[in-house]
Amino acid sequence: MNEESCKICFNKNAKYNCPRCNILYCSVKCYQSQQHLECSEGFYRENVVEELALQKAEADASKSTKSMLEILQRIEQTDAQLDEESDSEGAASDPEGDGEELDSDDEAQADELANRLNGIDLDNAAQVWDHLTSAEKEEFQRFIENGDIAKMLPEPTIWWAQEYKVDLVQPAEVRSQQEAELLEACPKVVKNIQKLSDILPNAPSPAVRHNIANVLAAYTFVYRYFLGDVHENALETVDCLLSVCLNLKSSTVFDTEQMAVTSVIGECCNQQLPTDKETAAVLRSDVQILFAGPKGCGKQYRRLFLLSALSDIRQLLTHAKRELKEVDSIAKEKATTAPSSAMNVDVPDLKHVDGQLLKNCIKKIDFYLAYARSQYL
Repeated sequence: MNEESCKICFNKNAKYNCPRCNILYCSVKCYQSQQHLECSEGFYRENVVEELALQKAEADASKSTKSMLEILQRIEQTDAQLDEESDSEGAASDPEGDGEELDSDDEAQADELANRLNGIDLDNAAQVWDHLTSAEKEEFQRFIENGDIAKMLPEPTIWWAQEYKVDLVQPAEVRSQQEAELLEACPKVVKNIQKLSDILPNAPSPAVRHNIANVLAAYTFVYRYFLGDVHENALETVDCLLSVCLNLKSSTVFDTEQMAVTSVIGECCNQQLPTDKETAAVLRSDVQILFAGPKGCGKQYRRLFLLSALSDIRQLLTHAKRELKEVDSIAKEKATTAPSSAMNVDVPDLKHVDGQLLKNCIKKIDFYLAYARSQYL
């Protein structure tokens, strides 16, 4: 059997690999199959609970519980709608079918669920799951199997895709609210960026811009792939980034911006990362927006998006470098003190990261930051 065959259906080329068990699969249907149910169920369950945890950081436990109730109620409402649609004529002719108000039974169920979840750590997916009834678990399972659970997951906030407005005339000494909102939304720009003339005495090659496009396309793909949560595990994020960015991984030089972006799509396929027919257009648009800067904010902020993206990449590389040292240190300590347990160290499955490569990548990003601030862009 071909090594790249789907491990579920065995008769198709695998395009993706499961982030939990690393098994190769070819489609969402296979990912959600009975053979792979534990991973798919756990993935969606953890994402839903993680979303509640984010909300809990901004509110108290009662609000988080309310969010859990809303999610479960939405699951129940979706199931009810599916049942109604399967009936012959009833749902379509009901003038009150679109109402969002809960009836008394729904309110009683919500109160009962709130009592059950009272005092439960909503950050712990296992605890929340254990306190659901069999019926609620079955509803959740049906939601996973029909694919509608994906609708419950939060959409990532793509900071460069938001609309911003900064008036051309601003106070001289005080930063306006418009400026503050723009700068708060974007990753912070690295301080003390070198002058390009101090690094490169001659004019840079036009290929520098194309190489930056390759890095930006890889960054935007990874940002979307991790739903914007790229700093939670910088080492894993950077390993994924390097897997699709040939300019950083192997210093590949690109002749055109289109080739630079297309290369990322090709590497995604090679690494069995999920892409579709829209991915190339999305990445091209992302790169153009990052080069152009925020619309409606004047020339002062024309380079902001580019500088912010490169700064965010540099921060990821720096954090990954630090995490890699910690992982290596723990592994060495375990191997020295207890060689027999060295294999039990929780080390990420890194395929592309190594210390020297990270150092080289940080230097390259420093050069790109200098270029982004120069007259040549």
